[in-house]
Amino acid sequence: MKKIIFILSVILGTVALYAQSLNSSKRSEAFSKSSLIETAKNVAMTYGPAYVAYFKSANVSDIQVFQKEDYGDSFPEIKKQIGRKYYTVTFTYDSTSVKFAFDYAAKVSIWEDTGEPLDVIFGNGMGRNFLFLNFKEQTNHSAQKRMKVAPGLIEEVPLQTEKEPENIWN
Repeated sequence: MKKIIFILSVILGTVALYAQSLNSSKRSEAFSKSSLIETAKNVAMTYGPAYVAYFKSANVSDIQVFQKEDYGDSFPEIKKQIGRKYYTVTFTYDSTSVKFAFDYAAKVSIWEDTGEPLDVIFGNGMGRNFLFLNFKEQTNHSAQKRMKVAPGLIEEVPLQTEKEPENIWN
């Protein structure tokens, strides 16, 4: 009887591991570069629509690991994120037409395991994070699909550009 239970346990464990590997491969396919860029663009359009017009190209980073140095660890909501993996989608811009304080128009970090945004930072350094209230709780819709947010529900990041120094010799 013990041998039968042991054999069944081994078989069930093997099947569970195989199913888990299939699930993880499906998840990685679901979060392809194009879906990461689409999600990042939806987040940027929701919180900083004025910046989207300046997007030139999108670059997806290699996978990164959330560390204590990213946000500190003074809150339990942040502590529980340490060790999670994420991607960063950076939207470049044409610096001859506009100048931002940073070398990107927007940068959106997206969790690898769920596909939900971690934060969004715009070219002026302002942004939002989704550590205390996730994107859906803040907007009433998913980040994967673009939907209009009810007016007044969120505060958009205002467009702020840097002025080029004037040439006094002209």
